[in-house]
Amino acid sequence: WPGRVHTCCFYLCCCCSWPQGTMPEELHKHTGQTLLLQCQYSPKTGPYQSKTWCQQTSPDWCTILVTSSKPRTAVQKSRYTIWDEPDALFFNITMIQLTQNDSGFYWCGIYNTSKKVITVLRDINLVVSPAPTTSPMWTFPWLATSTVLITSPEGTSGHPSIKGSETRFSQWEGVSLPALAQVARLLVSVLCGLLMAKCLML
Repeated sequence: WPGRVHTCCFYLCCCCSWPQGTMPEELHKHTGQTLLLQCQYSPKTGPYQSKTWCQQTSPDWCTILVTSSKPRTAVQKSRYTIWDEPDALFFNITMIQLTQNDSGFYWCGIYNTSKKVITVLRDINLVVSPAPTTSPMWTFPWLATSTVLITSPEGTSGHPSIKGSETRFSQWEGVSLPALAQVARLLVSVLCGLLMAKCLML
């Protein structure tokens, strides 16, 4: 991205002349997520130049959110963090715990604090949407299970006879729907086996 120079008036609120026809990049995030952004710049000799991240408040103004003070040192203000890596010619911006109110236009750039000038490197249109809802997990604290007891008369070799059945209750904590379906399939298999045994006895 070619650098674009904007003349600024104050340290915190910058008055900028915005070029016509500039199209910002659109980034989409959900509430609660973190924005990680990398801004590249060209090599330059001389004293260290601060890097900045600001939010555009009007076509000609932006509010500075965080500014680096020296290379390879993280600067954190509220939910914003900046880290400059001059050897790699880029700096990182981090915004945590995004909300829908964070939607808007942002600039990352090189901030000349003495001349009050920002050289904009990237123009960002951040769109933060509500987090997608997830399907609830149905739980069944108590689940009735039937146990069928099949025995053969002692000392005989005939078909087994149905002695009886009893119902037991066991506590299953956090049983999900897939697990319940598996139990249902098991009960169906048991009932089919009983029907086959009864047919053989007739």
